[in-house]
Amino acid sequence: MKKAILLAILLIPFIKVSAQNFLSWQYNDRYFSLTAGTGHTLYLGELNNGKGFQQGLSNLNLGVECRLLTRWAARAEFVYYNISGSDTYAEDSSFNKQRNLSFRSNNFEGQLGAMYYFKPYNKIYHQRRKFEPYAHVAVGVTTVNPKAQLDGKWEALRPLATEGTTYKGTAIVIPFGVGVKARINEFINLVGEVGYRYTFTDRLDDVSENYGSGLSGKALTLSNRKDEIDMVNETAYEAMIPGAKRGEAGNDSYLLLQWKLEFYLPTHLFKGGESWFSKPSAFH
Repeated sequence: MKKAILLAILLIPFIKVSAQNFLSWQYNDRYFSLTAGTGHTLYLGELNNGKGFQQGLSNLNLGVECRLLTRWAARAEFVYYNISGSDTYAEDSSFNKQRNLSFRSNNFEGQLGAMYYFKPYNKIYHQRRKFEPYAHVAVGVTTVNPKAQLDGKWEALRPLATEGTTYKGTAIVIPFGVGVKARINEFINLVGEVGYRYTFTDRLDDVSENYGSGLSGKALTLSNRKDEIDMVNETAYEAMIPGAKRGEAGNDSYLLLQWKLEFYLPTHLFKGGESWFSKPSAFH
């Protein structure tokens, strides 16, 4: 009995060290990460007219991710993006060319969603795979703030009710898409992501249904701009009257192509313990 007790006492340090080594990824892992980046935006609506991505960088993003399970993570993200469209790009002699509408909009988007990794988590962040592909889906809100230029000044269209009806300045959005993370070092990833946004509004561009009736002033001018260019389609020109078709049925959407840097946050970031770029004890 004494020998058994003595053996147990001698084995305690070994058992303790083994247990620490076995559980070290749990104690030292970094479950939270911060992402920040930029990218390009593609607007898809009545005033797209075949135009591609917006010129130059047209979105900024900031997000926080939390690993939950082997393949699942939660993410909150905030995006600032701009979109624009114009009938200038429409085919010659087309209805859209004669319609002669245009807009631009600087919007904010907030979303909360889930991420699914196609490969399981590799036990601890600094031992993660070189490439981690994933899919994502979320629920969010975007602002709706279309403007059009009149006499050199950008006028907000929503307050003018250019189609005779009012609409909200926000809309529900469903972002979904795919991405891939590429490891740069123990603490940083480079992330490439493409995400489609299905929105529950047809007003991102202010164009939705029919020409409004009883309009005056700026509302009338910005609702029907067919007289600001030469007649290119007589049939369309004659048809563009109050109550007539102005847009197409169906909600607008947009797509974001994003490039981000991801930083793994220390476990004790808010406790004053571990520094951002200190390696966990299991790494030494």
